[in-house]
Amino acid sequence: MDVAGEIVVNAGKEEVWRVLNDPSALQKATPGCKTLTEIGPDHYQAKISVGVAAVRGEYESTIQILEKREPDRYRLVMTANSPVGFVSGDAIVELVSEDAKTHIQYSGTAQVGGKIAGVGQRILAGIAKLIVNDFFKKIAKETNAQIN
Repeated sequence: MDVAGEIVVNAGKEEVWRVLNDPSALQKATPGCKTLTEIGPDHYQAKISVGVAAVRGEYESTIQILEKREPDRYRLVMTANSPVGFVSGDAIVELVSEDAKTHIQYSGTAQVGGKIAGVGQRILAGIAKLIVNDFFKKIAKETNAQIN
């Protein structure tokens, strides 16, 4: 399943980059994230509680930030496992400046397995877009909070 979108932040690229690489901000922005622990450079373990339809449950997750080109882009790889199945994702996050704003552009793919894979792809795609869009909206809000 493919996920892509764009969020515009009223801040400079450097500020957005800093927030996208701040573990505290990542935890606040990740929907349902209870804990986020750094286990290595740009490598995290998280406990996430998802309360949306068929993917409802507690997930043990790993998140890695790879192929960083500060302050322009990075690759985000995530896996999440629970008793109801797993989700894995791989995305490119790019920052594009325009005037005093930054466009966060993201595109990637996600795979699901286990019981949650039995849910229709259209429903899963909608849930994935909802969660990812919520994450980037919270990153924008956190960026604005830190610069104001």
